[in-house]
Amino acid sequence: MMKINLLKDISKYIYLFIFIFYCFQEEILVQDTLSYVENIYKRPFLYPFLINIFEIISKDNFLKFLSLFQLALGYVSIIFFSFFFIKKFKINNILNQIILIFSIAFPYLGISMKLGLTVFSESIGYPLLLIFSVYFIKYYFYPKSNKNIKYFFLIIVIFLFMVLNKKTFLFVLPLIFLGEFISFTYKRNIKKLLINISILLISMIIVSLAEKTNTYFKTGLFKSISVSGSSILTGPFYLASDEDLKKIKGNENQKIISFAIDHFEKYQLDRNILGETQNDLLSFSKNNRKIFSHYFNQFVRMQDFFENKINYPQFFDIESKDQLLVRELSSKHCTDIAIQLIKMKPKENLIFYMSNVLYGMGGYFISRDDLRGFYANVGFSGYFILVLQIILSLICLITLFDKDKNRKFSLIILFFITLNFSNILGTALYQPVYDRFSFPTFQMIYFSITLIFLCFLSKKKVYPN
Repeated sequence: MMKINLLKDISKYIYLFIFIFYCFQEEILVQDTLSYVENIYKRPFLYPFLINIFEIISKDNFLKFLSLFQLALGYVSIIFFSFFFIKKFKINNILNQIILIFSIAFPYLGISMKLGLTVFSESIGYPLLLIFSVYFIKYYFYPKSNKNIKYFFLIIVIFLFMVLNKKTFLFVLPLIFLGEFISFTYKRNIKKLLINISILLISMIIVSLAEKTNTYFKTGLFKSISVSGSSILTGPFYLASDEDLKKIKGNENQKIISFAIDHFEKYQLDRNILGETQNDLLSFSKNNRKIFSHYFNQFVRMQDFFENKINYPQFFDIESKDQLLVRELSSKHCTDIAIQLIKMKPKENLIFYMSNVLYGMGGYFISRDDLRGFYANVGFSGYFILVLQIILSLICLITLFDKDKNRKFSLIILFFITLNFSNILGTALYQPVYDRFSFPTFQMIYFSITLIFLCFLSKKKVYPN
């Protein structure tokens, strides 16, 4: 009996040994690590709180203990996530199990990153999202009357942890509302809908109170901190011509713009690579890929300028030394400038935003002029993954109308595609969709493709009870 269990669980043990191997490696520090360790003004509550706990355990080795915790949480979440589908779709072949687990464990394995060893909030966010996804699927796609309350409670609790770890995880909120709406259309249970929506709204109030409490302990002020203006401004400022910038209203705004232009010239930070003679919508559309590719490489330095180089009282004609107040004013003026610039070039900014979304969904922009047509747009170096997602979505939507086949399987694939789409749409509003922000949901696209492939190979029906 023991031999059978060992054979059955061999895929778990293979990955357990791999994760144990990483436990003996050094933790990885990145650009944002210090801001979490020091718990600076803009960091949400959860990740710095975890760091503080491990600092209490060991002042000298707290980051090592943190990385061990991240690896343990990562392993548990990956096995929990993978074996939900392995059992549900009866993937009994050991090699197939190893392949399926690999498709979701990829960020931990050192090929593109070493997630468990890296000290940043995504090392907690990714495993939480995996666990959230399983309970979401259990609650909305495989409801059980005796466990439904438990599943919904876990969805809300994990949602709270995700948002308190990183606010961008608010992108799961539309999916919960969508799940409730779809559930209501089938069951017509208005009482359940109202209760669940009320719980969701209460959870948002809890997030807001927790955020304000976190700020109070840091600064003595019971308020939320908004410093997103620097990220919102960077894209519209990059696209703006010098003539556009001269039209911006507000004395403080013009001070920021003048200082920014001088700074960018001094440090050779180019904005829109199109010349003044090409400053029209047609030229912009034709050269959009080149422009976005250039912006992608400029964003970090430009955003850093708007966040950290203009947070001085003299810009805003105040004498206060309150750094938090100055940063809030800086963010407010950056947002105001961004809104004015977007109004001047709404079409260009919309095209730019859509380019960002397409990139985040799997599009790869080739800037070489000698590659056109299929190779530049649909081939493996173009929109292949994006096109594949669209095709899969259409097939799954069609399958939903066939009650006798694969409806729940199709719902799962659509859930993962929609989850990724929601993440990309939100992220693209503020910045280029770098891998760091897209991988938690984009990895699930690879998982979905692998799951489809393995179920097809097994030649079994994929619609469990």
